Amino acid sequence: MQVEQLAPGLWLHRTEQKLSNGMLFTANGLLLETPQGIWMLDTAWGYYPTVDLLHWIDTVLQKPVVKAIATHGHDDRVGGAAALAERNIPLQVTAQTAAIVQQHAKTADLLLPVQSAVALKQGEKYQDGPVEWFYPGAGHTSDNIVLWLPQYKLLVGGCAVKAPRYPGLGNIADADVAEWPHSLKRIQQAYPDIKILVPGHGDVADAALLDYSLGLMQGAISQP
Repeated sequence: MQVEQLAPGLWLHRTEQKLSNGMLFTANGLLLETPQGIWMLDTAWGYYPTVDLLHWIDTVLQKPVVKAIATHGHDDRVGGAAALAERNIPLQVTAQTAAIVQQHAKTADLLLPVQSAVALKQGEKYQDGPVEWFYPGAGHTSDNIVLWLPQYKLLVGGCAVKAPRYPGLGNIADADVAEWPHSLKRIQQAYPDIKILVPGHGDVADAALLDYSLGLMQGAISQP
């Protein structure tokens, strides 16, 4: 678990996991300070890393975590849901994400402690205090959203946006590769003023990551 301050009131959290092939892979999320307390934008990658992250917040930031938002239903985004539930920290997701995770949960313990599920259609935005949700359409998953923080001109791209540190499309088990480039273009149109872009995995950069991701998609689609 690593935490790095990006700007006043804003921190990047990274979780490193070893994949089945032995490769080390990091996942990104954010911590946002609000007048009410800390918002966690995507949990850490798993239960114990999220426990560690909450302990770091208690020790270093010394402010309560009052809310979490997850950008889709994979374990690198919602894997810490149980750790949030133990602390009675509400988790918000889209209605699509809630349905997908609950459909695949094998026990009641794995169900998300969802405070409220936001129904978003393709191209719709939802204003949530200092954070704007946007559902660009299917891509990495059918439910992936991005989060816009206008005060920083920062976009949380989640796993819909790729970065060069980990070449390729990554986990496409639940992806819609044909629709993905259209969703990326909707992100570009919705947010032309991105200064900072946080991908789900890899290094933080700027709006150029959208062009990089589009190149990956177009290459994948053109392959026989």
